[in-house]
Amino acid sequence: MNIHGDMRRVMRQYGLTEPMVRAIYSGAGDAIIDCNWRTEAALVERGLMHRVNSNLTPKGQRVLAALKAAEGAEGVVEPAAVDTPAPKVVEGVIVSHAGVTKGFLPKHCDDLDVRAAIAALGNLKLAELTDDFDPKEGADVRGFLVEPRGGGRVAVYWVFAGLLRDHNDKPFRVELQIAADRLREAGWRVEPTTRSSLCAFAHRPVPVDPVPESEWTQFPVQVKVGDLIEAKTATRNAEPSTVRVRVDREPWLINRDSAAISDGAGLNSVFTDTIRVIDETLAAPAPMSEAFERNIAAANSVLADVDFGEDEPPAPALQILRDDVVYGIQWRKDDGKWKGHVTTAVPSSRAEVDAYVADVQALAAPGIEVRAVEHRVTHTALPMPGEAKSSDADHGPVDARTLRSGCRVDLYGAERLIWKAEYLHAGNYLRIHTVPPAGEDPSYFGFTMTPTEQVELISRGPAVDVTGDPVDHAG
Repeated sequence: MNIHGDMRRVMRQYGLTEPMVRAIYSGAGDAIIDCNWRTEAALVERGLMHRVNSNLTPKGQRVLAALKAAEGAEGVVEPAAVDTPAPKVVEGVIVSHAGVTKGFLPKHCDDLDVRAAIAALGNLKLAELTDDFDPKEGADVRGFLVEPRGGGRVAVYWVFAGLLRDHNDKPFRVELQIAADRLREAGWRVEPTTRSSLCAFAHRPVPVDPVPESEWTQFPVQVKVGDLIEAKTATRNAEPSTVRVRVDREPWLINRDSAAISDGAGLNSVFTDTIRVIDETLAAPAPMSEAFERNIAAANSVLADVDFGEDEPPAPALQILRDDVVYGIQWRKDDGKWKGHVTTAVPSSRAEVDAYVADVQALAAPGIEVRAVEHRVTHTALPMPGEAKSSDADHGPVDARTLRSGCRVDLYGAERLIWKAEYLHAGNYLRIHTVPPAGEDPSYFGFTMTPTEQVELISRGPAVDVTGDPVDHAG
């Protein structure tokens, strides 16, 4: 590449080297950038390259446009780059050890679970690998790696500079979360991860052949709102368990075999032919006596002249963004007091946690009783518990604890609009989520700070969602 004076002024402005300029040019047209890991680290640090998507950020696109404008200032035509031949990427079924595959080792190219996972990851960066790959520092290997674990289960790793951990010896948690989200969107069941997890385990969805509605199983019994029913859970990855549900709405068929039953707190998928009514709809309350009706009329006449002031408007309904459920394990001895509260990362459903507790109970000493405790956490787009006080400033330096959804703040030299503020009790710190620019991943725009950290507040406004639109408070 012929780099002249005008281009070098742009390079000095953004702190670029010639390898970085060549890498930026390779990302034209939103293509994946072609460079070694050292150049990539420098581009990511300058905010010119997405760390996971491996294409130019909006800032990188602006730099590329500036370089091309400077290049055209003297009519210089970029010569064809001379590259060393790249290893042949093998797309066939049978490969040799000299072959290179994207996202998996060549020896796993026939594994259907691996190929399905690669398809589910979509356009995420995939590592180019040979069968001789061994994680080691400095290797020019970057991207996702999928390995089979049998029975429809795969392990997904993020490899950067040849390593499975970052320079602080920590797992790549953000990248693994991105891969897990992609797999969930494709219908995969992803196992919960811990802070030390080097990979994300996922189970391939079981294909279900479409069945005409005319062949669907009908409800074996008449189910009415308010009935208490018992049925077997419809699951393909664990043994069915028995659940009891007080129905709060008309149940409906999901497919030929299963139905959805709602209890107001969530949905239960159950096998249709196992449904049976345990208790009929709750009986209507007995009519009031004449004496009770007279007392009510007398009380209303007394209260009619009392001025209670203006009615306060009802609080807006919270917009639920996500409903997380975790399970804790407790135990007791000889019917004593329940102890412990160990949260397990293994079960992801009530059926799995019941099976887990049964296994623990079978291995426990005589007289030890084990049970599961369910915890449900709801995340909303509205402010944290505790409204902002009238004394809170509407602009200028403020404590981070006063920030709410709808606040505009100056963070690290850029104006940001907050759409969610979370308080994490375990570490006594705040997680401030700001509205991402168009096309950006929301997970990149979460900022951690202490409750007393000073933040420059620009203005306060009504609560907004992740897109920056006002939250609809209507029920």
